[in-house]
Amino acid sequence: MRQRTKTLLWIALPTLIVACLGWTAINVQRGIKSAYYEWGVTCIIASYAEDHDGSPPANWDDLVGYEYHTKYLPDPRTMDAAAQHISVDFESLVAFANEDIPDLPADVITPIQGIEQHWIHPKTTLERYFRDGERPHGSFDGEYAKQLRYYAEGGD
Repeated sequence: MRQRTKTLLWIALPTLIVACLGWTAINVQRGIKSAYYEWGVTCIIASYAEDHDGSPPANWDDLVGYEYHTKYLPDPRTMDAAAQHISVDFESLVAFANEDIPDLPADVITPIQGIEQHWIHPKTTLERYFRDGERPHGSFDGEYAKQLRYYAEGGD
C-alpha cells in the first residue's frame, strides 16, 4: 500500500468512528427524551379524558394546560416540545373512544426523534384506560396538578 493511502486511512477511519459514536450518542439521548414524552403524553391523554367525560383530545391544542398532570414530561414542559418529539394519532383515539374501531393502532403514539426506545406501551396503556378506566402509572389528578403548576411557576 502506498504511504499516502495509509495516511489517509489513519485519518479517515478514526474520524469516521468518532462521527458515528457522536451520532449514536446524540440519537440515544433524543430517543430517551422522546420515550419520556411518549410516557408523559400517554398520562396526559388519560387526564384529559377524565376531565372531559371519557372523550380523548382531538389535537395538540386540547392538551395545552395539562403539562403538570404527570411527572414524566421532560423539560421543556410544553405541548409544542412534545409535538416535536412524538406523533399522536388523535383520529384513532377519538374513533376508539367512540367504539368505531376495536383496537388502537400500534403506532398511536410514536417517537419521531432519536433511536426508538419505549418505557411503556402507549397502545395497551390507553386501551386499558379507555376500556377499564385503569389510569396510567405516573398520571396525577387535577388538584395535585394545579398544586404542582402553582409551585413550578413560583407561587407563594
